[in-house]
Amino acid sequence: MNAFNHTHPVLTCESAKALEASVLAEEAAEWAAMKRAGQGIARLLVEDYTELRPVPAHVRILALIGKGNNGGDALITCGQLLAEFPRARVDLILTSSIEELRPLAARALQQLEGRVHSHQVTSQSDVSSITQLLNEVSNGSPFHLCIDGLLGMSFSPPIRPPMAALIEAVNAFEAIDLRASVDLPSGKGDACDEAICFHADFSYATGIAKKPLFAGIADCGRIRYVDLGFFQAPQAGDLAIKESILLDSVLDPIRRLRPAGVDKREFGHLFIVGGSAFMPGALLMAVQAAVRSGVGLVTAFAPASVAASLAAQVPEAMWIPWPETANGTLNPRAMPLLLDRVGMASAVLVGPGMGKDRHTELVTQQIVQQVECPILLDADALRTRVAEVVSKRRPHFGRIVLTPHMGEFMRVAKLAEANYSIEALLDFSASYRVITVLKGPNTRICDGESVIYNTQGGPVLSRGGSGDILSGLIGGMIAQNNVCVATAVARGVMLHGMAAQRLARSQGQVAVHTTQLLDYLPDVMRG
Repeated sequence: MNAFNHTHPVLTCESAKALEASVLAEEAAEWAAMKRAGQGIARLLVEDYTELRPVPAHVRILALIGKGNNGGDALITCGQLLAEFPRARVDLILTSSIEELRPLAARALQQLEGRVHSHQVTSQSDVSSITQLLNEVSNGSPFHLCIDGLLGMSFSPPIRPPMAALIEAVNAFEAIDLRASVDLPSGKGDACDEAICFHADFSYATGIAKKPLFAGIADCGRIRYVDLGFFQAPQAGDLAIKESILLDSVLDPIRRLRPAGVDKREFGHLFIVGGSAFMPGALLMAVQAAVRSGVGLVTAFAPASVAASLAAQVPEAMWIPWPETANGTLNPRAMPLLLDRVGMASAVLVGPGMGKDRHTELVTQQIVQQVECPILLDADALRTRVAEVVSKRRPHFGRIVLTPHMGEFMRVAKLAEANYSIEALLDFSASYRVITVLKGPNTRICDGESVIYNTQGGPVLSRGGSGDILSGLIGGMIAQNNVCVATAVARGVMLHGMAAQRLARSQGQVAVHTTQLLDYLPDVMRG
């Protein structure tokens, strides 16, 4: 997948340890990386907290400090937050004596001397005594941030005292706004089935994104990647990878000046087929997103009864009224409307709001069979019998892209239950020769050979219409025909996720409506 030019590998903890050891062979390099990690985590923490509210000047921070480098990262993070918020109060809970801290963690703690409040738990501390300590330290006020720096990728079970009791007590302590883990939640690892692990709202993967993060959303929360430059080192050059994390640099080419004197046709022509008399809004949102994707032309094929009203709302697109069935869906007898014009299209998007009857299924099947350019199938186009036609598509035709959520993926892949394994995604995408965009907390892009994770977005996207906007953006990126389809897909996914984050950081996660995403696209595209 050419999008790998804008990705970094996702590795097992064991592989990550080996790479990190080779890159950070000297203590000076290790200390520099620790400082970059702490600075990066602090910056992202402040940004992520704003999805709740602005960070208060008197922010209260609870940090759980282990004796290793994760503890050091957490301490550097606290120092950065104190530099930005001088009135902050930081409470540290140490699980070992200062003498037991590893040299770099001890160095990081020394830099905080006189600016933090330290508390010690011992192997004799239990959940009850630690809960009492938390109540005393909080003094009736909630902690705005809790930073987990107890255990890292070197952890091997079991969790020893007093960490098990500390994790259990903090997990149960309700007066915390945002819980963050350094690198990965304490208790997580390659082959770890610990009953106890830290429950994070966000996990800040430092230097290398680790595989356990993508196997346990419930404990890991949302994933943030803090790039420390490890993959610029020569030691990282020979990695064979199947999983990777998408970088926002995938958007850099569309943030450049366009050539002078270009024509709109040079930026592609997207056809969108969808809508129904009873569900025109999905088509409308897909078209609204497409016209903001940078594509030169958009033509929408809409049910005749709603085409005029939709055209009035998005006059930038060209609207073709499509004769309807008695159910208000697209009539397959009107296929010549599309086929007579499709030579002008550089990509076709099918599905938003079109309904799930046999008529729309026939329309979609005929498009897959007869249209040569790349096709994106979304929403109501994701049907079992459509997938069967997809698998027989002529090899020289353009790529097919599917954008299912898990329920739709189960349907087209004929799965009896939800399967989040990468093997299921790889097998399906390879068997049907498609690029699959499996939407979810970490949307995955798969071409049958590899999987790319996108960690941008978040719960603000958990509302009707988010997928329609995504399909419009991806369709517009594919239609521009200036990169391979996989890279165009990755751009659309990243653009959608970053716009969602900007919306949430500006307006919160709850009292927003889906089309507000559109207002944040220009800022993301401008960088």
